[in-house]
Amino acid sequence: MRLFVCRIELSPISNKTNMDSSKQQGLKDYYYILGVSPEASAAQIQAAYQELYDKFGPHVTLKEQDPEAMVKAYKDIVEAFEVLGDPGKRQEYDKVALPVLQKSHLRNLWGKLTGVKADETRSKDDAPESRLILELTLREAIKGARKILKVEDIQQCQTCISKKPVDRTKCLNCHGSGMIRSERSEELIINPGIVEKQEIRMPGKGKFDTRSRRHGDLIVELQIIPHPFFTVIGKDISCTVPVTIYEAILGGEIEAPTPTGRVVMKIQPLTQRGRVYRLKGLGLAGGDLMVSIEVLVPSQLHADEVELFRKLQLVSSQPNPRADVFAKLQALNQAQAAGPQSNS
Repeated sequence: MRLFVCRIELSPISNKTNMDSSKQQGLKDYYYILGVSPEASAAQIQAAYQELYDKFGPHVTLKEQDPEAMVKAYKDIVEAFEVLGDPGKRQEYDKVALPVLQKSHLRNLWGKLTGVKADETRSKDDAPESRLILELTLREAIKGARKILKVEDIQQCQTCISKKPVDRTKCLNCHGSGMIRSERSEELIINPGIVEKQEIRMPGKGKFDTRSRRHGDLIVELQIIPHPFFTVIGKDISCTVPVTIYEAILGGEIEAPTPTGRVVMKIQPLTQRGRVYRLKGLGLAGGDLMVSIEVLVPSQLHADEVELFRKLQLVSSQPNPRADVFAKLQALNQAQAAGPQSNS
């Protein structure tokens, strides 16, 4: 787990003078640090602090984590609880901090740390998110792509933007609302190695919200178009590759298809139908390509081939493959003929 520390300098909250001066120095969002809403009760704040203490307190050691970052994060948690856990300090903090912090874009950092979804603590002044589904080919999912998105939006009506509200009612474009529907283009660069249903957040690229007077975030969900030959299974990709009976018996190197081209793979001698070979790193986001072997029996043979196969049959040491089936059926028939035995 990677640790995110949302840190903005703040003067100590000890009196009104310090709080007023902190307006110019920036604030910490104590509510978002604890993962609670500004309407949270004292009990909820206490419970939130206890949960974070259990995760990031001095007694906790996380592998591959920067100890210094852990200490800073824990100090922020304690500082937030010292303010919000005290009714007097909390009231003083709310007067100055809330109007400023409700518009902060830094809350998502602490959302990743605490596991609190942004929707759970979103301010009334935040613009709502917009969602869009983008379809990609399997090749684009592996190699990456550049896409131009068409985003539906609203914008100010230029016809009556300078008119008084009473005069806007006569506008045939917006019918007095002052806003009209629009569409704009946004460029999205998709990095190589995405997976099915992966989401990409584009801050400030969503629809314009008339209440908050700003654009919300655009959430793009990536969906992979089903492929007629390859099947996506998580990060792995599977396919079935036919081989001749000679290749299956003798083994050797064959060309195998991938979503981005061809590769040479080696199959073992006496490869059976249905055997799966794993080609490392040729799937999605570091996944593998799973190649299932299908052995093709010739539909026609030349006279020389027939003669050679007859000679092979004579020298073959392979037992009758149906002998085991007949043995099982014979045992089953004998058991049924004997019937159930009763104890006298």
